[in-house]
Parts: sequence; structure tokens; C-alpha cells
Amino acid sequence: MKNRLFEIEIDPKTGCMAALYDPGDAYRMNWCAGEGAWGRIDCRRFADYPARALFEDVPMALKAFEQDEAHCRAEYAGGTLHVLVERFFAENGNLRERVTVMNASDVPVVLDADNFGIEFPFPDSYTYAAECLRTHCHTHIWCGGEGAWINAVRMGPFGKSLGLALARGAFDRYTQSGCRSNVRGLFELSPAGVTLLSGASYVWEWELFWHESTEEFEKNLLRFPNQAVIHAEHFTVFEGERIRFDIQCAAVPRVTLDGEDVPVQEQGGAYHVDYEPARRGVHRFEIALGAGATHAEFNVKIPFETLLERRVRFIAEKQQCRDENSPLCGAFLIYDNTTERTYFDNLNSDHNACRERLNMAFVLAKYLQQRSDPALRAALDRFVDFVFREIYDEKTGEVFNTIRKNRNALRLYNAPGVMFLFCETYFVTHEKRLLECAVRLADAYYSIGGEKCYSNAVEIRRILSAFDDAGMPAERAKMRAYFKRHVDTMVKNGLDYPKHEVNYEQTIVTPAVKCIAEMGEDSEGEERAHYLAEAKKHLACLERFCGMQPSFHLYGISVRYWDDFWFGKQRLFGDTLPHHLSCLTARAYYAYARLSGEEIWRARADEIIRNCLCLIDDDGRGHAAYVYPYRLNEARGELYDEWANDQDLPLYDGCAAFSPLRALQPDGCAVSSSLRALQPDSSALGGASSLDV
Repeated sequence: MKNRLFEIEIDPKTGCMAALYDPGDAYRMNWCAGEGAWGRIDCRRFADYPARALFEDVPMALKAFEQDEAHCRAEYAGGTLHVLVERFFAENGNLRERVTVMNASDVPVVLDADNFGIEFPFPDSYTYAAECLRTHCHTHIWCGGEGAWINAVRMGPFGKSLGLALARGAFDRYTQSGCRSNVRGLFELSPAGVTLLSGASYVWEWELFWHESTEEFEKNLLRFPNQAVIHAEHFTVFEGERIRFDIQCAAVPRVTLDGEDVPVQEQGGAYHVDYEPARRGVHRFEIALGAGATHAEFNVKIPFETLLERRVRFIAEKQQCRDENSPLCGAFLIYDNTTERTYFDNLNSDHNACRERLNMAFVLAKYLQQRSDPALRAALDRFVDFVFREIYDEKTGEVFNTIRKNRNALRLYNAPGVMFLFCETYFVTHEKRLLECAVRLADAYYSIGGEKCYSNAVEIRRILSAFDDAGMPAERAKMRAYFKRHVDTMVKNGLDYPKHEVNYEQTIVTPAVKCIAEMGEDSEGEERAHYLAEAKKHLACLERFCGMQPSFHLYGISVRYWDDFWFGKQRLFGDTLPHHLSCLTARAYYAYARLSGEEIWRARADEIIRNCLCLIDDDGRGHAAYVYPYRLNEARGELYDEWANDQDLPLYDGCAAFSPLRALQPDGCAVSSSLRALQPDSSALGGASSLDV
């Protein structure tokens, strides 16, 4: 099948789509190049399903197939269902797909996410950066019922992106399978529950279209009477704030919350909701559109100051080892919220007492810079003693991967984290010894190729400010020279990002934006302009990771899918939305906003941090990640992981945005009052341009 907008290839053996191209794409990207089969009907049975599978063990078999240049028709039959899949071009040239499912049995059947799915194998995997940016995509899925959609954004600014708008039927959940390191896997979209009487049918139909910007994607959605575009002031609000959002749709919507009507006012070409929440927690607004329905999800948290206070006390009281006979004495450890105990595993670096566990110390240090608290200060002092005793060699400047100063596994990521710890702790103690140690550490780090590592703990602006505060100009100059060497390596690499622990991901791009921008802040004239231009190139790649779905789990949150496997107790491969490392995108946005003066990036950064705060319970407990899909292979998702492990950076960054502690960073983030202002730049997802990428 082929027309001026689409070229597709159908596998006659399966009736499924094997290739989908934009005929004008210079890179010949195949948008269904995953490991599955586009449009395959999966009538599966899970081990934990509470009853026998409705469809027994009779596979869905292709019974008839025909196609020409403009149409394709495939018929399938199984033990219970008959399925007709049709593909054709709409009048506007876009590709339409229609799936009709009929109950061929003599009893009612129910289709839901436990027994039925339609497969969409997008090329959402990471090989190497140059290939990813041109021929792979980030798949942003909104299972919003009848208002479901997919925005498959090309990973780099090298051509058009693909949109999918549901026109009939409903998708309420998605399942992820085949997910592993560097491969996000297959997506199967499912209804929440469709009851089919004998001989009855249900139809799903969607349209595929090309777009070059978020704005263009949204305009395409609004062509469908069952679709809505939702913009919110914040998807996470603190007690005392209001929930405000706009709905763009074809007819006056009816909005309800907890079964009660919510007032809607027409305002500026949209329908506006201004709601004062009466409780904490998740608020799911149901939105009836006349021709369909969707929803929007908000989270109401306790005030940021209270959340911060409870978390730092939880860390100090429950997550620090106090056993003076243990080498872990002073360490901050993983906490199991189920067993109510700390956990340590020296053989698994993501479960040891070093590496990302330093994030807890960063939060305590930030808190103590504005508040005197003897118990928390003692906890920080014990941790710093632990660092010097077990993982940092003061004589050589070497940083180790685990306790006992073990040299068996070195990791370039680790040293900048300890460097950053010394500088943040300096702002508490004002001990110049800590900064001297930071210089010695930098000497060691850059002597072994540290400038090649895209570490997010290279906090140029904050570290240099510590040397300014201490009156150490010679040491500052030395550190700046190291950082400049590091940044210039990133500039030289351009968008050819080097592989690190995975081939390509969000946190390989974040240091490119942030470090280059922060070096620009410490520069003047042409050099400053040079770094601004270079940071902007990377920004065009970074923002593509971020979702735009109307949910606090998804809006502004970067695609990540391996974090629970490595950092969580559940050890599940699958979308972690959110995982706290989305806040590193916020840091990059803040840095770019300071350098460029473009305030939109501050507002977008605030949203990311707010939405990551769902990983901290109101009693101060943490969660390694939220596992978002309904299922991941055979496992059940939609859960917060039981471990508190590596989720605290949003609190550190939130001090600059939502707290009186914002005085610590003079770039405290103003909150935009414009709902539209929070949306991505309308040109940000365009093809190759004057950015010369």
C-alpha cells in the first residue's frame, strides 16, 4: 500500500504491518521496526488470571487476506473470537486502521487487559546515538479511554514524527513485553472491559498522521470529536493551591470528580476548570466529551516544606546505620517499606552504601544550609566520616565503588558525586579541607579520563560557587579549567553521544545541556554565545524524552524503563513513570533558562520536579520508582516499588523552586501563570534546521 503520505508493507503470512515509512524521509525510518507484528491480536492468558482464559489455547489464525495499493483486509479466527483488520487511506491521505472483534461463541465474553491486546511494535530501542536520533522514536502513550493517543517522537530533530489518534473504541491500559536493557519492548493496548454478547462486535479505529511539532500533533487530535487536548497549570499541586486546567475539545465537556460534577467555564477558546481540592492524593477528573470520554490525573501533596522535613528525618532516623562495629556505620542505606528494615548488598552496586545513595546526603546538606538541627547535622557528619573512612582516599583523591576502599570495580560516575558532596557539605560546615579534597579528587578523576564521562554530578556552577565563597581563587581557576576541558569534549562530540552504562538515554543528554550551559554562565562575550548555541543543540534532543500526557505520572517525565530492575525490590523491566532521574532534565532546563533568559524552561523544569514528588510519601517514605504499565510480561504493574532507593534528588532540586530554601540558589524558579506556557516549544520537534545538528 502506498500513497503520497504513507508507504506500508504487509506480511501476507500474518496479515500484520511489517513496515511503515514516510516516503519523503531522507533516513527511511521504519516506524514498525520492532520485534513484534503491528496490529497482531494477542489473546493471552496470564498465570495469575483468576479464571480460565476465555479463549482456551486456540491461537488466532489468519483465514483470509487481500490487499491492493489502497486497501488491505485480513480476517482471523480463534476458539472464541473472529477478527477483521482493515487498512485504508482516508480522504486526507492519512492511514486508517480498523479492528472489528466479534464474539463467535454462544455465550458472552469480556475483553480486558488480562486477556486481550493489540500490538504496536514501535522502534523504541537504543543502539547507538547516531542511529537512534535518526531512525528510532520515543513512544509517548496516553491510554485515555476513547480519547487515547500515541505520540511517537523521533529521537532527534531529523524528520517528522508519527501520531496516532483513536477515532472509535477505547484503550485504557497498556502492557509492555520484551523490555530489557537498551530495548523498551513491545506495547499492547487494551480496553478496561468490553462485554460482547454472542454474535456482537466491537470496533477500534485509529488514524496515523505525520507531524513536526507538539502544536501540530494537538491540532490533529482536535479533528476528532472524541479527542481532547488538556493543558494544566500543574499536574501536582501542594495543599493550599488550586487545580486549574483547560480542555480543548469539540463540544462542551462534562467534568466529574469522585462522581460529583465539577464546574466548567468557557474561557479563551477552551473550557476551564478551577477546582479547590478538599483532600490529598490522586484526583482523577473524568471528562465526557459527547462523542467519547477521557480523563486527567492530578496529585495533591502536603506543602513542600513539610514533605522535605519529614523525608530528611526519615532518612536520619531509619536509613542510617548506627552500628559502630560495622563498616557501614554512618552510611545511608536502602529501606524496605514492607519489612521496615534497611538493606545492603555489597555484590550489587545499585544496592550498596555508595553510588546513588549519596543523594540522601545531598538533601540533608541542602536542608542544613538554612536550618540548624543538631540531630540532622550529626547524621550528615556521620555520613561524611563514613565516606572518608570507606570510599574516598584523602591522599590520592581516589573514589571507590563500595566499602573497604575496594578497587575491584571502579566507576567514573562515582567521583563527581563525592566531589559534589564535599562542596554541598562545605556550605554547611565551611571547612576548606572539604574543598581541598574536591580538588585532589578532580586531579585523580581527570587524570584517568574523567572528561569522557557524561556524569550528571558534574555541578559546575554550584562547585565553583563554593570556591568563590571560600576565597580560593587559584583552586577555583584550576577547577574551572578541568570543567572547561570536560565541556569542550562534549561540544566536540556533538550529538554523537558516547555509550555509557547503556547505549543512549536521557541522562547521557542531560549533562551535555547542563554542563555546556553552566560553562556558558561562567563565560562572557563570544564564548558565552558559543556555549549557548551548543547547549541548544542538545536541548532539541533532550526534550523529546519527555511525555505530554495529562497525568502527574507522565507530564514532563522522561522515558525510562530499566530503573526498577536495577534499583527496586520488584526488579521489573518496564516503564518507570516517574523515576526521579527525570529531575536531571529539570536541572538542564534550569541551566539553559539562566543562560538564555527563556523563562519557559524554568516553568517546565518546575513541573518535572513537582511530578517526581509522588515518589515520596507524605510520611517521608521513598519509592525507587512507579512502574506504570498494567503488566510487564507476566508481572503486574501499576505500583510503587517497595524500596526507598534513589528517589531524593527532586527534594534537593525542589528547594530552589518551592521552598524558602530557594534563597540557596538565586535562580529560584518563578511559576508561570500561563497554562499554554508549560507546553513544549511549538517548533521544538521539527526537522533538521538552522541548529545544524
